[in-house]
This record gives sequence, C-alpha cells and structure tokens, in this order.
Amino acid sequence: MILQTVHLENIPQSHEVHIAAFKDVINASFLRDQLLAGNADFEYAFVDARTIISTAHILAAVHQAVHKFLITEKLRTRNVHSEIVFCLSPNNNISESFRRFGLSDTTTSIICIKISSPQKPISSADVERFLAEVVKGTPIEFSDDVIAQETDSARVSKCYKMKGSKNEVTEDLELEVLGKLVMRAVG
Repeated sequence: MILQTVHLENIPQSHEVHIAAFKDVINASFLRDQLLAGNADFEYAFVDARTIISTAHILAAVHQAVHKFLITEKLRTRNVHSEIVFCLSPNNNISESFRRFGLSDTTTSIICIKISSPQKPISSADVERFLAEVVKGTPIEFSDDVIAQETDSARVSKCYKMKGSKNEVTEDLELEVLGKLVMRAVG
C-alpha cells in the first residue's frame, strides 16, 4: 500500500495526517455502512476520489477541519474526519456534502484520511494495516497526476456549481474550486 503521512503547516506536529488512495474499490457501500453505524474503528474520512481534483484540494479541506478542531473545538459534524468531508462542500448543508463527496454505492475510487492526535495517537503502520484489511481495492499513489486520472471533471463542476463545461482538470479549475472552499470557510 502507498500511505503518505503529511504534516500540515501551522498545525502541531502531533496531528499527523495519514492519507491513502484506492481505485477499483468494490466495497464502498460496506465502508459507508460502517460510517453510518458509527463504528469507531472506521473513524476515517472516506472521500469519493472522483470529486477531488488535486492533493491541494483535499489537503485544504483537511487543514480547515483540523484547524476548526484545534482552535474552536467546535465541529459541525461528529468528528474531525466527518468534518473533512463537510469542509469539501461549497455550502453549509451537511447532508448534501456527504452525498456529494462521501461514499456511495457507485464509488470505485476513494481517498482515505486518518488524523492522529495526542488524544488518539495512531501510527502510519496501524493505519496501513487497517486499510489493507477493510478496503477492497487497488492502492494508488496520492499525487496530483494520479488523482487527476480518477477525477470526474463534470461531477466536480456540478458539485461546485461552476458555469461552463469543465471536461478536464486544469490549474484554473483547481483555483476556482479552492476559491470556493476558502470563501465558504470565511463566509
């Protein structure tokens, strides 16, 4: 498996971000059911990779969620992992954000994120072991080039209510999406 551990700028080192990506996933509905049941073992952010255009896109949402958790200690959702999915949304509708960016029965490529903290420390080896057990899919690299291959640009345009046809991942598309995320965060 290709698992990356990231340290976010302006976030304490103790809050490591473990990220893995998968394609050809055949058990997305099982993973979603575990999240809906509140299974604590599955306290991860599972994001439909078709809705993500770059590593910066997902890391911007991760940063917003972790920042909210550390600074305000107030989250709109159950935990920092579900807050990541919520932070991807261009609006404040929680259920819509899970419908658009979370897992569905048709999801075949996913990005999995686990936040480690002093209260709930977890090693990259533990995350890797868990994901290898529960995700039935092919691990892929978490990089801009690989993520772009999984992106459904039309779906991203629809999720972010963009005008005009967006048929490919471009720097302009990324900037527009990141702009919408920032505007919602400060708005």
